[in-house]
Amino acid sequence: MLVSSISMMFAGFTLGFIHALDADHVMAVTALSNEKPGFKKTLKFSASWAVGHGGVLLLAGMVLFGLGVALPESLIWFAELSVGFVLIAVGLLCFWRFRKQHMQLKSHRHGDVEHTHWHEQGHANDNSQKAHAPVMVGMLHGLAGSAPALALIPAVAHGQLWLAGGYLIVFSVGVMLSMMLFGAGLGLMQKQLQQRFTRLFNLSRYLIASFSVAFGGYWVAQAV
Repeated sequence: MLVSSISMMFAGFTLGFIHALDADHVMAVTALSNEKPGFKKTLKFSASWAVGHGGVLLLAGMVLFGLGVALPESLIWFAELSVGFVLIAVGLLCFWRFRKQHMQLKSHRHGDVEHTHWHEQGHANDNSQKAHAPVMVGMLHGLAGSAPALALIPAVAHGQLWLAGGYLIVFSVGVMLSMMLFGAGLGLMQKQLQQRFTRLFNLSRYLIASFSVAFGGYWVAQAV
């Protein structure tokens, strides 16, 4: 039983690593970090999303396994539908904030080195709301995409709650590692575009917002 459980734990980590890169997950994190992209912020958004995803999955999994019941199909359907509406809302919010921010690129030269960064005019944004948004979206994705993780719990746990919890933690670690690697790559790309190809960087922000709205509409149509 021990060998079987360890093998299933490893399978859970691999499944979580792959699960994080689902199209709706990647689109959500990309769109959320699109308002004012940067390596550190994108990485932080990725980690926050993974914390929300893993937290709700662990809580739901332990409660459901402990009670011996399955997650209601209606709740999963509602979460899937909500994911689409959230993607649409995030994309539209990006467009609205682009107009409100009046972002300008400012260049400063220190000797032979020139630094370019964003200078924001107007009112400051609510940082507390920004910090909570990825966590909330991650929680929603945790409910909507819980089936792959929860389906294997009976085979892994053998009726033991601690094994079920261990499996969900390992799955969530795989999700977090994968999403943070994606966030690091996205953040580095954004940084390079911002510093070297300003027009392409600006265009990419509008394209990401547009893709978020379009993909969200497709997701809603699939769920209905």
